[in-house]
Amino acid sequence: MMHRAEALSATSGPSNRPSIRAERIVPSTSNLMKTVIVGNSGSGKTWLAAKLAATTEVPVVHLDELFWQPGGFDQKKKPTETASLIESARRDSGWVVEGVFGELAAEFLVDADVLVWLDLDWAICEARLLARGSESKAHMARTQSEAGLVKLLDWASTYRSRDDTRSFSGHFALFKAFDGPKARLWSEGDVDALLAAARREGLVEATRTLGRLHAGS
Repeated sequence: MMHRAEALSATSGPSNRPSIRAERIVPSTSNLMKTVIVGNSGSGKTWLAAKLAATTEVPVVHLDELFWQPGGFDQKKKPTETASLIESARRDSGWVVEGVFGELAAEFLVDADVLVWLDLDWAICEARLLARGSESKAHMARTQSEAGLVKLLDWASTYRSRDDTRSFSGHFALFKAFDGPKARLWSEGDVDALLAAARREGLVEATRTLGRLHAGS
């Protein structure tokens, strides 16, 4: 049986870096945004996706749901099934996609209007993962065993040193390649600022504003 951290590490190396294909499926409308959120485990992707989806009235697509079999984090779906689920989800007129899987996120970035990268400090991510484990041992209705949580913490702690599509370098490559509105958020304050600005002026403009503010960082 393959645990979550072991499966998460299965795709690695420069040859597996995500590439963004140049073919949109369904153009989004002004009120149905297509947003992708990437970041380390525990960075707050699921929480932010729910907030943005509620604002824009679109569904959330969890990459975990496309990658893992129901009920846990130890059985992967077949690649053909994952590919079919991605193709189906991409055809919706609006969505918020969130997850750590850079190679899956890349499939959605072809159609995305906005990219948000949650590049928070490991200390914040670690605290959130520990809190998640102590509170319920479950995430998104999926069982997370204590042993699985230990493996996940160990894997997520290497976010900046790994060289795969689900790491800092993998997400940086996605961020650099995406030519639409995008924002790299370093703190919880940045996340709050994005949400506040999105309520005032819309997500696209909010992302552009934060992107300009952090352009020199």
